[in-house]
Amino acid sequence: MKLRPVLMPPILDESKVARLAELAAEIDCGRQDQTQDQLAEFNREALANLTFIDFQGIYGGQDHDTWVRQVLAIPYEQRLTDITKPELIEMVRRVMEADSPEHAISYWMHMLELNTQDSQISDLIFWPGEYFGDGDNTRELSPEQVVEITLRRAGSRTQK
Repeated sequence: MKLRPVLMPPILDESKVARLAELAAEIDCGRQDQTQDQLAEFNREALANLTFIDFQGIYGGQDHDTWVRQVLAIPYEQRLTDITKPELIEMVRRVMEADSPEHAISYWMHMLELNTQDSQISDLIFWPGEYFGDGDNTRELSPEQVVEITLRRAGSRTQK
């Protein structure tokens, strides 16, 4: 299924991504007192308000390019009033298949959290035993089952 543009990770200016990734690497590997100018430049170019500590440990968890793409995608992540069940299922399918770049999977996860109002949907996808509290992480749910369960849970929360 093709997703509409608002459900796809934003198309970014590659030269801006490269420049911000360089700055992120300098800040991540630098000292706070020596990277204030880079931090100010990063925030100005990314329209962000990050602190030095936000950059610490990026290198150990992911590459700077991916991290920058995730930061730049934040303004595009939104709750939609007209999202459809098939669209939610397709995003879950894409996350589960994990054959897209990490920043795209992260975008879809955030969109799923916002649009199902379930901050634990990643547990349901990857660690269902944690989600259900029974420790059984061997079960494999289909994308359709994931969406049904999370929407049912969201419905029960709004009825209380």
